[in-house]
Amino acid sequence: MTTPSTISAKDFAIGVLSVTAVILLATLVTISAFVPRQVYALPQAGASGNFLATASRLDETAELLMIVNTQQRLLNAYGFDVDAGQIALVQQLDLDRLTKDVQRIQKEQGGGPVIRGGARPRR
Repeated sequence: MTTPSTISAKDFAIGVLSVTAVILLATLVTISAFVPRQVYALPQAGASGNFLATASRLDETAELLMIVNTQQRLLNAYGFDVDAGQIALVQQLDLDRLTKDVQRIQKEQGGGPVIRGGARPRR
């Protein structure tokens, strides 16, 4: 015959703590696998190369990445396409044409600061 074995309080506590540790570890691994990580970046101090980049908020649900190509004088606006699951070009603006349009409108209105060189208002 076998004698019934008894579990001491010490062995029971060790078992409960071991199971709790395994559950907590599994929860930590699951959370870190499914929660998107936040991206951190430092802003550039001034222009660096041929591109300037900034982020802007379109509304409460969408943000845009704005990139200016200073060599080709183009402004590209990128947004996240939820259906495709990737970043897509939303709109591209020609800064030279935009500058000329603003100058024409200002001349038609008969005043206002005139933009020269397409970059900064005249001081």
